[in-house]
Amino acid sequence: MTTETQPLYGGWRRSKTMGIGTLNTGQTAVVVLALLAPILLIVVGGSLATLAVTVPVALAVIALTVWQRHGMPLMSYVIGRARWSLAHMRGETSYRSVFLPSPEALDLPGMVAPTKLIRAEGPDGRGPVGLVWNQRTGTMTAALLLNPAGSLLASGSTVKSQVAAWGDSLARLADEDGVSTASVTLQITPSSGAALSDHVRGRVDPKAPQLARAAIGELVARAPRASAQLAAWMSLVINPDASPDKPKGTAEAAAVALGALDSVDLSGAGVDVLRRATDADIKRLVRGGFAPEDMDAPADQIDALVWHEVGPVAAEDDWAHYQHDGHLSVSWVLREAPRKPVPYDVLLKLLAPGAYMRRVTLVYRVLPTHEAQAVVEREINANEARAEYRQRTKRASTRRERVDAEHAERTAVEEAMGAGMVQWSIYVTTTVDDASQLPAARREIDKAARSSGGLRFRPAFGGQSAAMVVGLPVGINPLL
Repeated sequence: MTTETQPLYGGWRRSKTMGIGTLNTGQTAVVVLALLAPILLIVVGGSLATLAVTVPVALAVIALTVWQRHGMPLMSYVIGRARWSLAHMRGETSYRSVFLPSPEALDLPGMVAPTKLIRAEGPDGRGPVGLVWNQRTGTMTAALLLNPAGSLLASGSTVKSQVAAWGDSLARLADEDGVSTASVTLQITPSSGAALSDHVRGRVDPKAPQLARAAIGELVARAPRASAQLAAWMSLVINPDASPDKPKGTAEAAAVALGALDSVDLSGAGVDVLRRATDADIKRLVRGGFAPEDMDAPADQIDALVWHEVGPVAAEDDWAHYQHDGHLSVSWVLREAPRKPVPYDVLLKLLAPGAYMRRVTLVYRVLPTHEAQAVVEREINANEARAEYRQRTKRASTRRERVDAEHAERTAVEEAMGAGMVQWSIYVTTTVDDASQLPAARREIDKAARSSGGLRFRPAFGGQSAAMVVGLPVGINPLL
């Protein structure tokens, strides 16, 4: 008897540019300019007295650039905090729709303010499709409602085939001129057992045998009173202007978006496509993100909402959380991918139901062939420049640097043989009803993240509202 080996996956690496040591090009430029600034001021001003001021400032800039926290230079934190504080003083982090003048009162808050929901009818007769049109960028976002089949009981060969099929699906997006980015979201919302009983009660055939009806009733009665509702969808951000035939008007742009949506093939990837999301589906998903209890709202209630009503009446974008009406959300962003190979179920702990609503979003940007080739060449050149710098400074490379160089070389070989290249990240959001629940919700996510095979997250400080809407099918994608 032989045991089937579980497949492992890895080799992810953070994109790097040329620089000194671990610094990228921009950080290296800042350090060099900080070193040269005191000398240049002496040459221009002709006085050594300026060193008393310029040298401490230069050292502070260098320290903030070189020292890192959560994988980011402290300079980025200082700049981010200053920008957020300035926006907060201007009142730009507060949203009160009841006090906004028309037409701003008919907008959603924050980054989704330029969006508008339109209803498109495809020529195939499969019903309406909801498209979120960003009037500022011109992009359109469409969604597919998914039903994950699950792979916990599947064999290793089946899982390997499904992962390969998912990779092929992403690679094919590079051939679609209009597709900018894609994302997959799973939202787990705690719910009561009432939803299960209502679902079964409406589907029991009164003419069914008494034994069958009794068995179903007993199963429902013994089911846990607390359950979780899973909603999954894939969003595509489509730029109609990038298609060969430039669309004229909104109708033609919507036709391009529908064509790109229909080109997505997820067969064999371990997921079933339920249908294309309608305008009512989009409103339900967005409304459920701001108010989780409305995910189960009656269909007529969702249909009656207009676009600006799916968002909150009031919102406050604080430094560490996002408050919208009677709810508070906290979001995290991926800081570092696993350094070691991981099994396919690495996200299982993060996707498991918890006490609070949780939304996990994987965002992708599939690079076109010419751009992927340029990125690979840039990465190889950056590694060679670092190796040359270490040789000149007589510093031996670390084990981590050698492994990173091996991954870069492997990526270059795979790209040369026709493999696609994808930029990706993960965003996690949890939503609670009361501020007293925030510490417990944070601990729940932190514990799940630590159990996810080396995935490291950091809070989206100063960008909580933006990180929160990344998981909604509204076309906000940080990789754009």
